[in-house]
Amino acid sequence: MDATILIVGSGSLARAISYSLALLLSLPHRVVVCARSRDQLNDILYVSRAKAASIQSPVTFDAIQFEVESGNAGKLLSSIQPDVVVNCASYYSPWEDIHQPSLWTQLLRNAGFGFTLPLQSAFAIRFAKALAGHSRPVLFINACYPDAVNPLLRALSLPVFCGVGNIALLAATLRSSLGLMPQQCLRVMAHHLHLYTPKPGVDEAQAWVDGKRCSNVSSLLVSQRTSNGLEVNKVIGCTAAVLLRDIIEGRNVETHVPGPFGLPGGYPVRVAGTHMELNLPPDLSECEAIEWNERVAVADGVKILSCGDVELGENTKRALRQYLPQIADGFRASEIDKITQSMLQLRARLTREKTQPLKAYNP
Repeated sequence: MDATILIVGSGSLARAISYSLALLLSLPHRVVVCARSRDQLNDILYVSRAKAASIQSPVTFDAIQFEVESGNAGKLLSSIQPDVVVNCASYYSPWEDIHQPSLWTQLLRNAGFGFTLPLQSAFAIRFAKALAGHSRPVLFINACYPDAVNPLLRALSLPVFCGVGNIALLAATLRSSLGLMPQQCLRVMAHHLHLYTPKPGVDEAQAWVDGKRCSNVSSLLVSQRTSNGLEVNKVIGCTAAVLLRDIIEGRNVETHVPGPFGLPGGYPVRVAGTHMELNLPPDLSECEAIEWNERVAVADGVKILSCGDVELGENTKRALRQYLPQIADGFRASEIDKITQSMLQLRARLTREKTQPLKAYNP
């Protein structure tokens, strides 16, 4: 049966996924992209359709103008009836520091990536809630910081299948650097933090080839870690599109995803259509794999406990003590909406203050 994929967002990752799907899908599936800007949607629609036409693919592309912040996600789902929803929308932009540097982007550089959790999770929560009340089952895939946002969704008892990117990018890089043949088995354990070289004292990503541990992971990842972020996003989009193709066409594959079932960090998995299970190396138990990712999560700035408590890393705590002291010692997952609004207010203030010294902030 032909499937419908709904992509939420129009940024570089949403574009990369759509453009890759245009070249990967050989059946008459439907891809719908929704976002606020009609101009950006028109661009995505043109390129996706033209790419599909260039290989005479029967996949179809549509675009719907939708205000993610205030639009009715439930009504959108009812009108499209997707089989898979891919969320690429958040309040956080990785390119803000390049295009609009400010005291806010300076704070983000110093606070640790976990500081962005509330900004990354807002729209994922909105769509997950809509999907929880939808008339039929839909797979929800979150592309926005899934290593931490997906565990947050799980703590909120909201549906999430897995994420895309991060560990999938690292696995693709390692497979390329090692020159592996298709029949060779690669298993990787990695967290979002491993997109960059870990600081001293933090574990490097782990990899196994045909059951044997690799000892030179850091050197194998140099090409990816020194590449331009926008270029790297094209690879992430490709890995996401491959996963989507495998899911909707019911293929049996071994691959890697972040945040499967809401677990922290990234893991090797087996996918058989809409069924997914962990595919860990023989010398690593499920408990050990989760505990390892939780340790690395703290170094990335945030850890979500199964009980719903959100713990913060030291750099994130320091940043929050200066600007949002009431949440510096952590918070409950159920408080995330209120905390997101506080962070949006802080961002608005700091982006205006480009040169003035910062003052303590109490909302």
